[in-house]
Amino acid sequence: MPEPESPLAETEIAPLDNSEQEMTLPEVEVVGRLDSFPANPLPDDAAITPTGTTVAVGKTGSSVTVITAEEIQRTQQTTVAEVLRQVEGLNVVRTGGPGGVTSVFIRGANSQHTKVILDGIPINDPSNAGRSFDFSTLSTQNIERIEVLRGPQSLLYGSDAIGGVINIVTKRGEGPTTVTALVEGGSFNSSNTSVTASGGNDRFYHSTSIGYQGTDGCSAAQFANGNPERDGYYNGTISGRYGWTPSELLNVDYVFRYADVHAAVDDQPFGALPVDNLIRSNLSDVFYEKIQLQSFQLDGMIEHRVALDHTDYKRVDTDPGFFDPQYNGRTRQFEYQLNMLLLEDNIFSVGVNHLNEEASNTSTPRVSQYLSGVYLQDQYQLGDRFYGTAGVRWDDHSVAGTAQTYRFTGLIDVWEMGAEIHGSIGTGFRAPSLAENLFPFGNPNLRPERSQGWDAGVTKYVFDRRGSVDVTYYRNDFEDLIAFDFATFSLENIGRARSSGVEVVGVWGWDERTDLRATYTLTDTYDYDNDRPLQRRPRNKATLGIERQVACDATVNLYLLYVDNRFDTTGPLPSYITVNVSGTYDLAQDVTLVGRIDNLFDKDYEEVPGFGTLGIGAYTGLRVVY
Repeated sequence: MPEPESPLAETEIAPLDNSEQEMTLPEVEVVGRLDSFPANPLPDDAAITPTGTTVAVGKTGSSVTVITAEEIQRTQQTTVAEVLRQVEGLNVVRTGGPGGVTSVFIRGANSQHTKVILDGIPINDPSNAGRSFDFSTLSTQNIERIEVLRGPQSLLYGSDAIGGVINIVTKRGEGPTTVTALVEGGSFNSSNTSVTASGGNDRFYHSTSIGYQGTDGCSAAQFANGNPERDGYYNGTISGRYGWTPSELLNVDYVFRYADVHAAVDDQPFGALPVDNLIRSNLSDVFYEKIQLQSFQLDGMIEHRVALDHTDYKRVDTDPGFFDPQYNGRTRQFEYQLNMLLLEDNIFSVGVNHLNEEASNTSTPRVSQYLSGVYLQDQYQLGDRFYGTAGVRWDDHSVAGTAQTYRFTGLIDVWEMGAEIHGSIGTGFRAPSLAENLFPFGNPNLRPERSQGWDAGVTKYVFDRRGSVDVTYYRNDFEDLIAFDFATFSLENIGRARSSGVEVVGVWGWDERTDLRATYTLTDTYDYDNDRPLQRRPRNKATLGIERQVACDATVNLYLLYVDNRFDTTGPLPSYITVNVSGTYDLAQDVTLVGRIDNLFDKDYEEVPGFGTLGIGAYTGLRVVY
């Protein structure tokens, strides 16, 4: 009998100021009214994920990373997963080439402990085994920013937010209407085309994007093991955001995203390495939408937000063998949040949500369950130094019962030393998925999985505030994890694990033309049940990003990724280093030549045993703005 896998084994920096500054006491900011997205544009140095309201990144104790649209564009990557590889505390794992199932692990937690939201819509797939999110279907098209919030976040986001939250924010149009067209192609018979139109004024904003990606890719089953067939990937996506602001006190916002994905895949027999299958593909239709009404009272001191969310998943396996060929999933969510500006430095929030999820497959009729939650949160400032949040939440699950969670954060601005001390502590939970409790072989008596996590760190500004270094220590403890119990031959809440480590981020504006960003993550994990590290979590990970303006009309960017050895049940996976290079050159006004080289040194490596990865690839094209 094969050894059972671990229950977790699954297959702040403030903006830099380049000018020299004297160290003076910062002024206390007077807010006067709530300034909430999407009624108002979101500044680059702010985030919405930590508190559900607009907050300056340098005034929150949460560990949050913001990736702006400009930073996404500089990488020239076509999928969100590839952009996330550069983020501290995250590990991205893909089974095979483009289109392979792609998982993201945050601070050592399972990928199904990562809550993924699109403009507030929970988009974890209710029809798969663990309610995880497959990042292979999510392109970077029409994305304004990505916010990564690390640590347990169930206070605001309920179930699944044990390791953290990844928030994808759709582009909000501003200014005169512009149309941006991108056409590029390159290695592996790859192509990437898109057209985006966006604009806005004080009353209306809009953004619409249509795109297509295609590639022959590589063999999902490793070529070195005698699998020559390439497995192609094709993704057609259309997305949009539309808003109406008839007055300063009212905003109506609608968001949608649809993706039609075709990914060729190979077989993986039980206990064996993957092998070619010439006729097998995964076909996915994915649809998300949200409509939100946002209103203000008392000249913007009170904000109401009411939203309805909807997701639909349809997945077909064209050659599943003994398994079901079709899976369908759907979620519906009602949300309400009330934000009150009690004082100029105090925001009190009350929120409720009700989420219903359904799933079925070819042999199982539709089953459903729901989760209802209510939370209280207080954001406050004490003097000119301390910024904090405190909150509690109660949830009731129709099958798994109740859960109570909390979260506290704090940041102390030690302006005399040019430093900030920050930290947080909180709890998270994950309700059992439909497959775990209501599908055949499930257990309806399962309890929610639970976690407690905390972090503490310091940010130090250096080189006359042209650079900064942040060091954060974290620890997460997981209990009641759902695992297969061979004693009862059923799923049970028997798993326990922990993860701890250090995240280091350094940012430096070398000169007016050169910026550097380096990260290092130490992740130490332990599976108490099997007395070993957790699967596919590298102990050490490091990244380096360099942006250089080589001329007034040309830029070059370099991205280096180091991933350490990882434990896997088939044996250790060797460490590897990959280097990507991208660049732009302005051929004329509003016409830009773009290009990139991935895996510059053609490194041969594995992310999952027996699955292939892409070698060196070169891509080039044109971006035109009308």
